[in-house]
Amino acid sequence: MAIQSLFFARHHGAVDASTNTFVNAHEQIIDLGGSEVLLLLQSLKSSTLNWATKSGMAVRYDLTDIGVSFDVFFLSDTALRIVTNDAPKLTAILIEASEQFDVDVMPRPELASLHFSGPDAEEFLSTQFSLYMGMALGQVTQHYGVQCDACFVVASADNGEQYYRVFAHPHTLNTLTNSLTGARFNPQADAA
Repeated sequence: MAIQSLFFARHHGAVDASTNTFVNAHEQIIDLGGSEVLLLLQSLKSSTLNWATKSGMAVRYDLTDIGVSFDVFFLSDTALRIVTNDAPKLTAILIEASEQFDVDVMPRPELASLHFSGPDAEEFLSTQFSLYMGMALGQVTQHYGVQCDACFVVASADNGEQYYRVFAHPHTLNTLTNSLTGARFNPQADAA
């Protein structure tokens, strides 16, 4: 599902190029599709997703009673993308909840995740993915994602720091890793 956007994050961060880093992460994607995706999420936690008026915007969803947190990206009124570190547990919860709603739960285990950050991250992102810059994320935790060819690219702000995440097939991420290394990004130990 292609998402076109005129906005993406602007990086405001460190000034030392040695802080350009990347890391393989263990986050996974779960896609939700159907006419009642918003109702399904509301059934898990009494809240509203009225924040989601722009495609690509996301919010953090915490189900503290069962110990699961995830980011929900609004793609349309009938499509949401979830990013989580606890895909098996969340998938089971979503599948059980979806039995009461017109929603398809589609785990995407074939997609891997790579995070990168640093003072050159914005330029790398712009060059690698031809994304338009212009939307600066604030100082609070925010996420914004777009589908760009075979990659789902996310800009995130957390405690004033900005970083980027790319979700794609492992062979695509291997090519991206080579590009990051060529652009003098330093590999870090795998993230949890």
